Amino acid sequence: MRPLFADAELASRLEGFAARENERLVAAARTIDPDSSATSMRIAGGSAVFVGGDGAMNHAAGLGFSGPVRPSDIDDIEAFYSSRGLAARVSVCPLADPSVWLELSRRGYQLTGFENVLVLVLAEETAPGACDDHVTIREAGPDMLPSWAESVAAGFAAPAEPTEQERAVATLAAHEPGALLYLAYVDGKPVGTGELTIDGEIGWLSADTTLPPFRGRGIQSAMQRRRIARARAAGCELAVTESSPGSASQRNMERLGFRVVYTRVNMTQWEPVKHRAHRLRD
Repeated sequence: MRPLFADAELASRLEGFAARENERLVAAARTIDPDSSATSMRIAGGSAVFVGGDGAMNHAAGLGFSGPVRPSDIDDIEAFYSSRGLAARVSVCPLADPSVWLELSRRGYQLTGFENVLVLVLAEETAPGACDDHVTIREAGPDMLPSWAESVAAGFAAPAEPTEQERAVATLAAHEPGALLYLAYVDGKPVGTGELTIDGEIGWLSADTTLPPFRGRGIQSAMQRRRIARARAAGCELAVTESSPGSASQRNMERLGFRVVYTRVNMTQWEPVKHRAHRLRD
């Protein structure tokens, strides 16, 4: 396999996946509720999606890899979200065409977060690791979707109880078309989760959680190795994941050989929805 470089070519592959991932979540929302208002729009080489509610999953991604982003593209994204009572959220890759940065900055978008994208070349072997002998990892079948979703929500919310919004997001992830879902058990109790989505040469790892009392026992490392092996067996060239910069999840992935290839910037339209309509064509 040729060397992997953290360049615009790689970013285009990964951001193309992110745009398609958005669209799969729309399909999941419609599976859960055929009358759902979830929808997507292809725009500027990426996609803007609405899956319901007002959460951060309603956002645009993958912009700026098919050429310059025009002011009218951002107008269309803002109109897409404004018509649903939302401010526009855009996830921006630093290797995209600079026009996306310039246009969002001109409009006064606020920086609201960072997200590292990490990659492992699957021709390489992952680092060894140990897992508690009492831990069992199983692929979740269709009858286990509610248990998986509740475990994901509980893992992300811990130590608090999950909110209805967190449960809704986890249920959405559980119904993503083609996703492989995994549960880690200790003494028959689900204590950790993971998800793998295979799209061509990419295997994307997500939904990594472990309940607090069971952390430090190698559960996530074992969950990651299980999914990496599955992606390699499926013929994937790359395993990819995301993390908050400097987080425990990032360290876990780096121990297995993943490396950060770029950091996305999440940007949000700053104006209240009610004041935006007259500016859409400025």
